[in-house]
Amino acid sequence: MSSIRCDVYDPNEWDIWFAAAPYGAASKPAKTLKTWAAEEQADVMYNLCLFNMTGSGSDQYGVIRGRTLQYLRAKGVDCGYGGTAERLTVSPGNVVAGVKVAVRDGVVLAGLDKGSFRSRNMIGALADGRIIVVQSSDGCTEEQVARYAAKQYTIDLLLVQDAGGSTGMYRASDGYLFAPEREGADGRPVCSVVCMKKKTKEGNLMGKKKVFLGVGHGGSDPGAVGYLVEKDINLTMALACRDFLTACGVDVKMSRTKDENDTVNDEVRECNAYDPDLAVDVHNNSGGGDGFEVFHTIHGGTGKTLAQNIERHVKAIGQNSRGVKTRQGNNGDYYAFIRETVAPAVIVEGVFVDTKADAAQADTLAKQQAFGVAYAKGILDTLGIPYDAPENKPAADAPDDAFETDAEVQSAITKVQRTAGLAAETMQYLLAYEYGAELVVKLANAMK
Repeated sequence: MSSIRCDVYDPNEWDIWFAAAPYGAASKPAKTLKTWAAEEQADVMYNLCLFNMTGSGSDQYGVIRGRTLQYLRAKGVDCGYGGTAERLTVSPGNVVAGVKVAVRDGVVLAGLDKGSFRSRNMIGALADGRIIVVQSSDGCTEEQVARYAAKQYTIDLLLVQDAGGSTGMYRASDGYLFAPEREGADGRPVCSVVCMKKKTKEGNLMGKKKVFLGVGHGGSDPGAVGYLVEKDINLTMALACRDFLTACGVDVKMSRTKDENDTVNDEVRECNAYDPDLAVDVHNNSGGGDGFEVFHTIHGGTGKTLAQNIERHVKAIGQNSRGVKTRQGNNGDYYAFIRETVAPAVIVEGVFVDTKADAAQADTLAKQQAFGVAYAKGILDTLGIPYDAPENKPAADAPDDAFETDAEVQSAITKVQRTAGLAAETMQYLLAYEYGAELVVKLANAMK
């Protein structure tokens, strides 16, 4: 599977509510997630159908027809359109027609679809009461998504939601869209959404942490080129790092979120303007070496602690380390990103892209994302923010290769990307189609 994300929300930090429009109503038509976000003044929007189930009869709570919630009534409050003050709860009482339980008390249940590979969407509650939303962009069965989530978190209850292409989320802060079927620039029009909005500082957000992620190279500067193209994998790793941090309640700003020119001076300027608690510049190496390395300031302090924490998690995913390092320059630290940023900063170098064996440590999307998650965990350790650590949990009974793209497809992805010079984002977009994997294999076979 090429992309599964888990978003986690603490109800103490987020307002969570529903909004819906009658399906097909001329006066209240379906809207894109971006439009919903603007109207509801929400920070994050999900296309989901889950609600508090009370009373009896479809006119008392809600009816799911296909993928659309036509009418919603929560605890006697009419909220067929425009939202409601009701807060999201996840319990067996919310299981309605078209929705089934995927995980209960940490156990993946039987009866989940094992044969249909498509976009998937689930929502539930962790054992500690936080809300979890799990989404796949392509090529996953219900069971695979459920097992993936169960390996990541201790789940009290997880419900299968929309199983089709209307799976999606939109984040207003940076315009980030997660939608395998993009009908329009900001997502497929939908009739029902779950809205998330950060509470004010009075709502327990005093001292919220901020992290800046520099994404090395980009645009006309490819960075190191070998078995992999550095600018592409830098971005994939940084995006995975951002998503994990965001799920843990950290504010994140990236120097770039697409393939564009991005100089070190630009990164330093943006970082200092953002005034983060920590800063990490994501790079990969060249020069025929082997292994991960991370640089911090010659003055030690928090930057050194951050570097050590990141290194520990990178080693945990199987990459060897060349060490936690410093480099002296004529005016202090050699690297501008470390020398000129006000916040404690480090530069990470994941793999050597021109060494075949070392590049193989990051030659799939899943492996690149693993580096990003490792960086995020090191950051969270440094900030003192807790997170669920799947490496400390018993392994699920599903084989590890159930969560990887099969060898033929992965080989085809690598060949097409290198031969055609395509960015990692472009490959993800191709694979998001229903028959994307088959298309990539055919393209690879047609290439010399």
